[in-house]
Amino acid sequence: MDRSSIVLIGAGAAGSSMAIALGRAGFDIAAIASRSLASAERCAELTGCTHAGTDLEAASQLGDVVIIATPDGAIASTCRQIADSGGFRPGQLVLHLSGALGSDALLPARQAGADTLSMHPVQTLAEPIKGAELLTGAWFCLEGSNNAVTRGKAIAESISGRSIVIESSKKALYHAALCVASNYLVTLEAMAEQMLTRAGIPEENALELLMPLIRGGVENLARSGLPDALTGPISRGDAETVRKHLLVLKEGPPETVTLYAELGLETLKLAREKGRVQSERAEALTALLEEQLAQGLLTPIR
Repeated sequence: MDRSSIVLIGAGAAGSSMAIALGRAGFDIAAIASRSLASAERCAELTGCTHAGTDLEAASQLGDVVIIATPDGAIASTCRQIADSGGFRPGQLVLHLSGALGSDALLPARQAGADTLSMHPVQTLAEPIKGAELLTGAWFCLEGSNNAVTRGKAIAESISGRSIVIESSKKALYHAALCVASNYLVTLEAMAEQMLTRAGIPEENALELLMPLIRGGVENLARSGLPDALTGPISRGDAETVRKHLLVLKEGPPETVTLYAELGLETLKLAREKGRVQSERAEALTALLEEQLAQGLLTPIR
């Protein structure tokens, strides 16, 4: 494919990861601009780019593809600033990396004649070098005009070969799903870590103890899929073990009991789908968890 010249606006972790990945895929990183000169220069050093600065408008004029990788709240205003200064031109592809925003956040670039695209990498990008490596296996979710999506697919193909197209109206639901899958996983592990410390496991060992279990669960999910990857007491219909969990959890923060019960009911849906839990056991678990949520009381299992 044509290795278009790339301009990066915003040199944080996500943008820098993308620029490194594109450079490794053979694209020319023509310019990097950021409100912080230091961050632009750091990214330029990582990508071998010779043009780094703080003039967003001048940088934007140097590329066939302009990536606006600022925080979500600054994407629209940054795009407007560049457009008002004549930084965009017809034929450019202007894209952002936000999962929550649609391509309409780039309306000023579209009005200047550019193709506009939301191109969200489905990956956590906390550090540029590692992020660039992770992008080689990531999916890219695309939303924009037909021509912009076609060009976005070609870029994704060069990095990982994985892309999917979504409607603009579905972006919020899509992004919420990713937050549940990724961000809330971290929250759940924090909750599990707190439980372990209450159980007498030293805090410095708790996460270390959990990590092999987490990795095994992810590998099992990749290998077996849903719902077959589900394991544990609810998947077996073991209401007595769940009751013991609830009893001991009541000695701690009440929100932990509530979250455990709510997640238990969702897990029970998967267990039923998996077909390994007998109907009467499933009914006992449902009654136990629903009563906990409704009244905060634990009753003997019938």
